[in-house]
Amino acid sequence: MKRRIGAAVAAAATVIAGSVAAGALGPVSPATADDTAPAEQRTVTVALDETVQEDYLGIGVNVIPWSLLEGTTRLGYDDADWEVDVERILTLQPKVARVWFQIDWMELEKGQYDFDSPEMRAFYRYLDAFEQAGTEVLLNFGWKVGERVHDWFLYPGVTKPYESAPGDLDAYGRSASALLDELINARGYDNIDFLTFYNEPNGSWDFEGPADQKAYYAEMARKVHDQLIADGLRDEVQIWGPEEVNAPDWTQYMAENAGDVFDQYSFHLYGESYEFLGDAIDQRRSTIGDAPLNLSEMGWTNPGTSVWETGYANYIIGSANNGIHSNLVWQLNGVMTHDPAGDTNGSYNLWDSLVLGLEPTAAFYEAGLLMRYIPEHSTVLGTETSHDDVRATAFRDRDGELTVLVETQSGSPKDVRVEFTGGDVTESFTRLAYSDSIAEPEKNALLPASSGTLTPAGNAFTDDAIGDENTFAIYTTSPAATQVAVDPVESTVAGGEQVDLDARVIDGSDDLTWSVVGDDNGAVDADGLFTAPDVATERTVAIRATLDDGVYGVAQVLVTPASKAGVADAPVFSLEPGLYESVEAVSITTGTPGAEIRYTTDGSVPTAESTLYTGQIVLAPLKTTYLRAIAVGDDLEDSGVTSRLYKVLDVQNAPDGYVFCQYQDSGACTFDGEASVAFGSDGLFRYGTFTDGVDCTAASFGGDPNPGGDNRCFVNPDVPDEQPIVTIYNAGFERPATGGTSNGPMVNGWTFSARAGIQHNNSVFQPAFPAPQGERTAYLKSDSGLASRIDQTVRFPAGTFAITFAAANRVGFGGQQEFDVLVDDQKLGHFVPTRDGKYTAFESEPFTVEEGEHTISFVATTTDGDNTGFVDDVQVVAAEAPQPEPEPEPDTVKPTVTVKDGASFTTRDGDGYTLVSFKLFDAGKIDKVVLNGVTKDLTDNSWSDVNFVKPGVFGAVSGANTLVVHDVAGNTTTVEFTLR
Repeated sequence: MKRRIGAAVAAAATVIAGSVAAGALGPVSPATADDTAPAEQRTVTVALDETVQEDYLGIGVNVIPWSLLEGTTRLGYDDADWEVDVERILTLQPKVARVWFQIDWMELEKGQYDFDSPEMRAFYRYLDAFEQAGTEVLLNFGWKVGERVHDWFLYPGVTKPYESAPGDLDAYGRSASALLDELINARGYDNIDFLTFYNEPNGSWDFEGPADQKAYYAEMARKVHDQLIADGLRDEVQIWGPEEVNAPDWTQYMAENAGDVFDQYSFHLYGESYEFLGDAIDQRRSTIGDAPLNLSEMGWTNPGTSVWETGYANYIIGSANNGIHSNLVWQLNGVMTHDPAGDTNGSYNLWDSLVLGLEPTAAFYEAGLLMRYIPEHSTVLGTETSHDDVRATAFRDRDGELTVLVETQSGSPKDVRVEFTGGDVTESFTRLAYSDSIAEPEKNALLPASSGTLTPAGNAFTDDAIGDENTFAIYTTSPAATQVAVDPVESTVAGGEQVDLDARVIDGSDDLTWSVVGDDNGAVDADGLFTAPDVATERTVAIRATLDDGVYGVAQVLVTPASKAGVADAPVFSLEPGLYESVEAVSITTGTPGAEIRYTTDGSVPTAESTLYTGQIVLAPLKTTYLRAIAVGDDLEDSGVTSRLYKVLDVQNAPDGYVFCQYQDSGACTFDGEASVAFGSDGLFRYGTFTDGVDCTAASFGGDPNPGGDNRCFVNPDVPDEQPIVTIYNAGFERPATGGTSNGPMVNGWTFSARAGIQHNNSVFQPAFPAPQGERTAYLKSDSGLASRIDQTVRFPAGTFAITFAAANRVGFGGQQEFDVLVDDQKLGHFVPTRDGKYTAFESEPFTVEEGEHTISFVATTTDGDNTGFVDDVQVVAAEAPQPEPEPEPDTVKPTVTVKDGASFTTRDGDGYTLVSFKLFDAGKIDKVVLNGVTKDLTDNSWSDVNFVKPGVFGAVSGANTLVVHDVAGNTTTVEFTLR
């Protein structure tokens, strides 16, 4: 019986204050600015006899299983890539995998199931990999709707057929039951434990249906539930839902209207603060009671957005300590889909599709370490921490092994003492740690190795190796994972040639066995010497280095066709394949004189009739180009096919208005008519106006603006009246060329933090007025108490300048966004756009800099509420240096003193007075008066008074008196008078 394990929260109200942890981990040795600084002492207390929750499922991952389907395979993904993907799955050992599924993979005609389709065979390979990794599967039945079933599956009247809800719920229930029967009973997958439906139905981007979509979703789930009961399958799976994001009302609706259908509830959360996470859990818990609650999607864009305020480790700590049943990371790896067409590479992934390169993202190391070592089906124990800059949670697995997760905030090195109460702990703990400084992606994709053993003494141990970075450390009584690193991870040889491979073992020791994966793929000897097969068309071969316990590493060798008599030499590409930030160009050559090169860009095999190569191919931005080529020669057999995949982003590396035309010393920058050409790199350019092209050489521009740089020529058909004083990349925020929003963190000229980015005039922000320049602006947003910023380091000449820009505030939603403008962290002004949404021109205070690099920053300062401001058209303009205030003329004028008239102020008695008052004036302000040596400080005003002077008051005496009046400049006036 798999269904209804029971309440996930054993004591939801007993979560200890201060016991939640967040994630990033530090190096083995403290990396501090001052190595002599004493470490601060922190304590984490683990209560072995206190249960926060039972049966925490663990940390898993979301998977779109498309690597083996046409969208990705047509771009060169092959079995050698799959070998690497599987090895990484086995390294991570996700505890739960939410595997997405499209109904058109199994049911092209209603009620006719094909469980042996190419898509299903690819799907089974994923299930096999997760079964091997010990991963439980959450089957996400229903996601996108392939075009092949639009004729029968759709809900009537939908506007987005690929996102349609099922039109026939009874048929949908039968399909779900048939699939589960095939997977569990016919094929024997015993790890299909959970079932859910669609994705974020509250948003309508994956579930378009009737007006009352909540009710329809609940009814859909009930139809599946009823069909599974009828078919005797209901106890095989637990049903999750509703997979909502920022819509707790959906979870409430399912609990109130389909509580007998849903065994567990699931929601998604991205990038919100650690404090917000707790509130989000409380909101949903208040409506579902003790039913298990899963955070089935969570993630952060890469790199650097998983931090103390919000990140992988602190979400795990906050989730475990607050009764969340499981945490699933979005997502395993990027893929290219074809029905519907899509591309999930670029952010949130643990790695992009391997056709774009083998290096994983930083998230692989951070999330992967947590995924591997936080145990499945464990008991969460009570924890407390001594200070607010430490968070922690602790787990006991089914075998009694202990794992403690501790996060420490950046700022100073810390010694963390972990102590245990409510039981004895004597077994040693293996330490594993993560911090951003050790997340240096490399092609082996190895999780951070163990960094020491800590043995408790007196039921406690102390970790004195935590540096000053934001760090998380895992301490576990389970052994560290053994890993195998191969060298080189990837290489290229011609058919019949050899490459010498090596391998080393991390956190273990054993003999390695070398083997080639697949048939007719060459041979490798016991020492790792690989002999490539003879190939007509290039092929990638996977070679394993395997330990006795089955753990292995994978090397990839690209085998290209060898030169042969009577056969044209295979084409060679000038540019290495992979992901590029900005526009590049590729040349194709062959070693056979006089041979033509024919190529394709759509993934098809080139023939002698394919497009003729005539010169350098410029790779367009925001496009994936798969170049496949052959060489064709007279009286020669056509060469084998060689291929290279390029994905080009849209990061600006030229002045605004200029586009790439040639590399330095690689030929002419060609164009018709007159144009402006910029030559240089890294913000250093020389400009010239030319007609009908120019050689891209330093000589053409009178010198090299950036010796040793990756210099290029960029052309602008519109010759500007004057060139910029300072080159700011993407000054008008037109890149990337989004039609909506492109969200940080990202770098595109500017470095955009999380909550900053680029927005189009038609974006979801619905700006009240269009961008003053082009179609896009930057945006600075703040919410959940977190603000944003954009920065760019540019090259300045020496001089005095100001920053000009246009800014507006979002209207119709949120509040006022204010921001500072800085250069090198020197504040040049605080700016408040008007609330009517109109763009206002602003100019900063002038500033003076030396020649060299200086950083311009726009920093949002409003953190209360949800606020957004827009910025556009940033320029550096010449300004006059602030003139010092002129030295004032010295004040030599003495104060004036007059006797005040009026009987109430002054009473004369002959040549003296019985009562006297004085009016005092000095344009430079009166400071004080001294009467017979008695001083009275005044308020430094130009006018002042000394009133009602008579004997016995303020030092006055009968007879002669002396009054001295002082101004602030030190001038004095003396008055002699007599009192009777």
